[in-house]
Amino acid sequence: MKNNILRNKMFITLAVCTALAVGAGAVACSSGSKNSSSGSSDEAADSQIGNTGKSNGSGSTGNGAGSSADVEEMALKITDKDRDASYSGSDSKLIQLKDDMGAEKITEEGTYVVTGSTNNGMIIIDAGEENDVHLVLRDCTILSPTSAAVYILSADEVYITLEGSNTLGNGGSYVAIDENDIDAVIYAKDDLTLNGSGTLNINASTGHAIVCKDDMVITGGTYTLMAEEDGINTNDSLAITDGTFDISCGDDAIHTDGILQIDGGTFTIVAAEGLEGTYITINDGTFVIDASDDGINAAQKVEDYMATLNINGGDIQITMGAGDTDGIDSNGNLYINGGVISITAQSAVDYDGEARKTGGTLIVNGQETDSIPNQMMGGHGGMEGDPAGMQGGRGGKNGQTPDGQFPEDMEPQDDSFRGGRNQGGRMG
Repeated sequence: MKNNILRNKMFITLAVCTALAVGAGAVACSSGSKNSSSGSSDEAADSQIGNTGKSNGSGSTGNGAGSSADVEEMALKITDKDRDASYSGSDSKLIQLKDDMGAEKITEEGTYVVTGSTNNGMIIIDAGEENDVHLVLRDCTILSPTSAAVYILSADEVYITLEGSNTLGNGGSYVAIDENDIDAVIYAKDDLTLNGSGTLNINASTGHAIVCKDDMVITGGTYTLMAEEDGINTNDSLAITDGTFDISCGDDAIHTDGILQIDGGTFTIVAAEGLEGTYITINDGTFVIDASDDGINAAQKVEDYMATLNINGGDIQITMGAGDTDGIDSNGNLYINGGVISITAQSAVDYDGEARKTGGTLIVNGQETDSIPNQMMGGHGGMEGDPAGMQGGRGGKNGQTPDGQFPEDMEPQDDSFRGGRNQGGRMG
């Protein structure tokens, strides 16, 4: 893909660097924009996404030695165009929905305003690879019984602007219409931006609510997403700067294989996992997460970056169900530099690499702590002077004793229990 930041199509400028995660020794460097072909002022970056820790080539994140948290600024940026929901009515084309309309195909660059309702229809965007398409959803309802309501097959950039109240849905099955495995109400093969001040309601009784196979940006809107699987799922990266999100789903509420950066917004989540990505940065936002697996999970989904969670700000409340669950779970490193994090769980924090707390407030089961506990006992401590990160806490999982050692009769049969889970390999 054109802006695939996970395949090294990025421009890194080392001239301008600012501190991102002071306690982790992290730096963020200014880089090229998502729309790197343009240097005009209307494409100027307001925010950068990424700041990724490399995996040192080995992919190992939990050898107990502690990994470098130096990071490089990634190429994807939030541009003025990502935030701009305006358009010219005289230059736009109207798509008036009607029952049993079938597929409406958009093949040319431009602005398209979709309004009305259909109980059997879909919008297909199949434009040129250099074409930008601006799709305005204005008080519309699109039900696609056997496919996506909005299917982005080809374009350079697609911008979906929300006006009024909009509802999209799938009838409960997906029947192949081409070689792509469509499995979401909004399914995008190329870069996707969602903005505007309207609402979007999606009911995905099967599959996902929104899938983007490239980079995705959300800069505004109100979203109510119900899905059998994921609420939002992206392959490469996801940046959220604003918006209100009410997500109820059977798997991950917000998932990306690569980089997830959240700079703001309000999130109410009921899911198996709340937030999941390889490299997660939370700079601001209000989060109420009720999860049955992990509240926030930095998982080694790709080998390009070390699994890392940076929390620099925000108000985060996580409530976990009973069982083998973690409020915060990092298959690599964890850095808390700001914000207020309140976790109610049997296992509050589990990390496999190193963890540092240089600021912010961490509350575990109602008690504020200056250190980061580690239920896995596989990584470095939360603060100097507390190498186990436990402060007298209970023993970790897998039969470990409070000092982090296995009893002789429970010695693991392989190295998979030592130094963190899923070392060195690509996660599923």
